[in-house]
Amino acid sequence: MVFFSVFLRTLGFLSALLVFFIIINLLIHFNNNHQEKQFVMIDGNQDSENIIAKLNLSGPIFNIHNNSLENNFYEYINPSKVKVQLDELIKLNIKVLIINMNSPGGTVSATAELENIFNNFKKRSNIKLYFYTKDILASGGYWTATSADQIYASYGSVIGSIGVSGPSWFYYDTPISISSGIFGQSIETKEGIEFFNQKAGEGKDLFNPYRRPNKKEIMHLQNIVDNVYDDFVNKVSKSRKIDISYVKNNIGAFIFNSNKAKENFLIDDVLDYEELIALVIKDNNLDNYKIYENKKNLSLIENFLSNLNINENSNVKICNRLVNRVSVVAPLFLRDC
Repeated sequence: MVFFSVFLRTLGFLSALLVFFIIINLLIHFNNNHQEKQFVMIDGNQDSENIIAKLNLSGPIFNIHNNSLENNFYEYINPSKVKVQLDELIKLNIKVLIINMNSPGGTVSATAELENIFNNFKKRSNIKLYFYTKDILASGGYWTATSADQIYASYGSVIGSIGVSGPSWFYYDTPISISSGIFGQSIETKEGIEFFNQKAGEGKDLFNPYRRPNKKEIMHLQNIVDNVYDDFVNKVSKSRKIDISYVKNNIGAFIFNSNKAKENFLIDDVLDYEELIALVIKDNNLDNYKIYENKKNLSLIENFLSNLNINENSNVKICNRLVNRVSVVAPLFLRDC
């Protein structure tokens, strides 16, 4: 009787906890879908028609369609959301757009989509685009910045990593024990266990961790990475007016501090945010202006959830997505994966 009593109470508690999180998820989803205006005025003359817009973007770049809960635990850049924000800015009839971006990169598909969104925005609006970073603008983040008219960075920020990573192939040599528990997965290897895999088509079991890749497969995967890398280098070369050979041989996929990035022509100058605003005002003759900025106004529930101690698990999910896809991500971010 004692066992059943404890069991029923435990089951009731877990059921109540599950319902609680479902309700919170629905509330957040409802709240996110009913935020009409994403930009608010933060400075300047209220009556001015000269609007400088500042779009804040932070985190890795991903295509995630169901982000009602996850985005509250981990910041990332969703191209679809950015497009909605840019559509709002066109309606505001802004004069200049500053993209305040801190990103280590992301998947190739999402990065390319985000770059196209910014390029199409420029064609539709004929608005000058400034990219600015206070922390990191690397890999896919820098790829996206090639759509800018000018790129600036604060002192001490990290720029570069013009390179591409393919999916990682982990090979466990002759495993004899594989176990998963509350402390993670463990694998012991010695003289192997038998492994059977039904497949049809050469290369269908790519990234099978229980066999070595052959030379043909390695070359095939390397070609995929090389093709994306060539596209990346060409974009940097065209945007920054740097010779392709210089990008490959002198800049490579290294990361640089802001001063070295300027020496290598990756950014236009090293400025703090106030200096950038002064430069934008001068370059565009906007003595009379107002500044609009996108704000994330967290509800009480979102504040509670975002402060829960589960950021580590969310980071693991983000890292797993990057490791298993062709991606353009700064090595310093993958170090934490």
